[in-house]
Order: sequence, then structure tokens, then C-alpha cells
Amino acid sequence: MAKKLQVLLGLLMLTFLLIACGSTEQGETSGEGGEEMTNELTQQLQEQDGEYTLVITNGTDEDVTLSFTSGQLFEYQLLDDAGETVYTYSMNKMFTQALTEQTVAAGDTWELPLELSTDLAAMSVPEGTYQLDVWSLAEQFDGEKVTIENFEWSGQ
Repeated sequence: MAKKLQVLLGLLMLTFLLIACGSTEQGETSGEGGEEMTNELTQQLQEQDGEYTLVITNGTDEDVTLSFTSGQLFEYQLLDDAGETVYTYSMNKMFTQALTEQTVAAGDTWELPLELSTDLAAMSVPEGTYQLDVWSLAEQFDGEKVTIENFEWSGQ
């Protein structure tokens, strides 16, 4: 019995070791105007003239292939002061159900424009101050979000 327990514990420790060694290192996400991390895969939100873009930066020395489980590349949500979801990007959309990939070359960026104004106006989201959470759906980011705490929406 003791021998079986030793074998079981050995297998359990080996499993934990393999899981730890197989994890991918990636950068912390940064919000609007955040500093780019080097030697890591990062995502940040950029704003120019009221237009927002999710920018994925490959700060590593090797090309990175991002993996997606559908045609949807990113998600975003608007939350009110109570933390209730007012709008979710995917709520009124359909996406292909296919595994997709996007390669970002070493030292390069991939920009994903968000159609915030168009989407929010189409859904008649009331004007106000919200929390905006945006994230890439690439498996490498594992749901990490970029947040703007005081996102101002004019209602138009």
C-alpha cells in the first residue's frame, strides 16, 4: 500500500511540474496610455480622436502565433457605477465557430480597431460615465482585461 502511495505522489508531483513548465509568460496588461512592456506579449488600449484600438505588441525575439477558438478576436463590456453590464460587444453579433490564428512578428504590433461609437449608438446606450473593459480572446491572454475606469460616452 505504501509503495502505491509513493508512486501516486510521484505522479502527482510530476504533473504539477509539467504544468508549471508548460505555462506561457506574458506581460501585464496596461490601460490607456500605459507603458509598453518589453520582452513580453502585451495588450493595451489606445485612443485617438475618440476612436479606440486594442493593440497587441509582441515584445519578444520570436514570432508569436495567437490562437482563437472562433472568428471573434476581442470582447468588451461597459459597466455602470453599480458594476452591472450595460453593453457587451458580442451580445448582438454572431461569429464563425472555427479555430483561427494570427501571427505577430517579433517586435511588431497588431491593431484591432473597436467600433465603440457605432456599436453604442446602435444599441442606444445612454450617455454617461462607465467602466470599459476590453480584452483579446487569444488563448495566450487567458481573459486578462485592459480597463478604463472613467470612460465617457456622449450618447451619440
